[in-house]
Amino acid sequence: MKRPMILLGLTLLMAGCAKEVALVKGEPPVITGSLEGGPWLVEDINGGGIPDNTRVDITFDPGDAGTSAVSGRSGCNRYRGGWTQTGTTLKLGPLAGTMMACPPAQMETERKFLDTLAAVTSVAWQADGAAILKAPDGRQLKIRREKA
Repeated sequence: MKRPMILLGLTLLMAGCAKEVALVKGEPPVITGSLEGGPWLVEDINGGGIPDNTRVDITFDPGDAGTSAVSGRSGCNRYRGGWTQTGTTLKLGPLAGTMMACPPAQMETERKFLDTLAAVTSVAWQADGAAILKAPDGRQLKIRREKA
């Protein structure tokens, strides 16, 4: 009777070690959450960063009775549209915005941001609190809640 208990104990011990090894190898924990609220500052657009003195942000207003709105500054102008999030699936748009002219660098940042934002279909979370908004074609936005 002692032999099966020892084997069971070893099996459980080995199973526990396997989980620890997986964590040591760098497999990230599953992190989920809601984008609701903001503002979120855009830290990166498709790996190209954000130019100095250019603010790009996004706020996810929960609204009521299906009136959820996304809004913010796109580098030069302001934008607004609808949004819904179900788990990691994200649906945005249609988006509309103001049409002021700004310096070329800000206009280019704005174009890249709005084009990417319109294509986003999912969100992934990083352990440090950042969220990655992802488009199916590989484009992405890295956002982080603005500190008060």
